[in-house]
Amino acid sequence: MSDRVLTQLSGGAWVAFPTLEAFHKAVEEGRGAMGAAGAGGAAQASDSEPLLEADELASVLKLPVTWIEQAAREHRIPSVQAGRWRRFRRSAVERALMANGKT
Repeated sequence: MSDRVLTQLSGGAWVAFPTLEAFHKAVEEGRGAMGAAGAGGAAQASDSEPLLEADELASVLKLPVTWIEQAAREHRIPSVQAGRWRRFRRSAVERALMANGKT
């Protein structure tokens, strides 16, 4: 039996770690790269952040609703899928847009 750890990325790709220890080390390095907020503070704040519908997010960001919906389908911006409904966290979308140089 292999000790490899497989995990799926948000874009659908898979990453294989040779050991559980290598996986935990990568997680810790990722937290360090994200700073103190990545160690749990940001996750807790975003969990309490209200989810927005596409039209609400489009209004706040001053973007077309069709662009928001298409970008979410193509995984260019993060979204939360609940059945056929898709919702958005404003802070997560803004971070993704800034990281991709869209703002």
